[in-house]
Amino acid sequence: MQSNNKQWYIALDGGGTRTRAAICDASGEIAAFAAGDAGNPLSRPWEAVEGTVRQLIGELLQKASATADDVSALYLGLAGADRPEIKDRLTAAFAAEWGKRLVLDNDAVAALYAGTWGEPGVVLIAGTGSIAYAVTAKGERYRTGGWGYLLGDEGSGYDLGRRAAAAVMRATDGRGSQTALTALFLAHYGVQRPEELIARIYGANNPRKELADASVLVEKAAEAGDEAAAELIRQGAEELIALAEACLRKAASPVPVVLAGGLLSTDTRLRREVLHRARFFVTIPTVSPVVGALVAAIRATGKDVNAEIRHRLQRSETEQQKKRSEPCGGELSPT
Repeated sequence: MQSNNKQWYIALDGGGTRTRAAICDASGEIAAFAAGDAGNPLSRPWEAVEGTVRQLIGELLQKASATADDVSALYLGLAGADRPEIKDRLTAAFAAEWGKRLVLDNDAVAALYAGTWGEPGVVLIAGTGSIAYAVTAKGERYRTGGWGYLLGDEGSGYDLGRRAAAAVMRATDGRGSQTALTALFLAHYGVQRPEELIARIYGANNPRKELADASVLVEKAAEAGDEAAAELIRQGAEELIALAEACLRKAASPVPVVLAGGLLSTDTRLRREVLHRARFFVTIPTVSPVVGALVAAIRATGKDVNAEIRHRLQRSETEQQKKRSEPCGGELSPT
């Protein structure tokens, strides 16, 4: 039995760091957002991932004063959800209660649709890792990169941080030029000598994340005029462009390339380098990936995401963001 007259769509965008969720009605009006822990079944225990998904669904339904019967589609855009073993687990956990309303997909599609509004394209993602992912007009899927920090992730935050740390050690040895990165790394890790960085980096609980976080030091040094840092960013940009170009060749059609991920979703020097060097058409999204996931949820029911729905999705996201940042009793309202 439905609790109101509205038709709702729920979408989740879950990666290796956090999961964002949103609920909108058929007109594209977003009623609420929610956020939880990482939604990557490949990097978290399955029980934890399932718990996060259920928690976010329940939170959204409560905020929208809706019930599960009011929902036309539940879209789970989770890292690895297109892998058979992960898809089978998600299906076993949620298909009984959601039936054909359950839509499972890779989280890269949400990032893509944030830029193309459901149309074909390639999404180039550079965050902790990196990947290019294509969806063609025929619905074919292609990927390049995304092979993890041991075998890939070129141009990613981890890659930039690792190569920057290596540049510091080469400068210490006298094998490389002196660089402002040295002082920045010493201050960042709270040590006095470059040799002390070894224990701090190798002894970290998550060295991959530590080095990815250090990518901001490369940006800082490059902006200050450090040539070694600027060269690292130029190399990273070329690696990312190579990922996108390889994916475009697989797609075999002149589709746009959407920029996404922490290093490309804001005005970083790396993004500026990619834009300067790109030999293809680039799109910068005006909405977040979770809105792209809502687009996918709406399209899954056969409904066209027209200009009016796009405008309402974009406007209501902005309004919801303002609500979450409004002062309340002298403090920011909870997100």
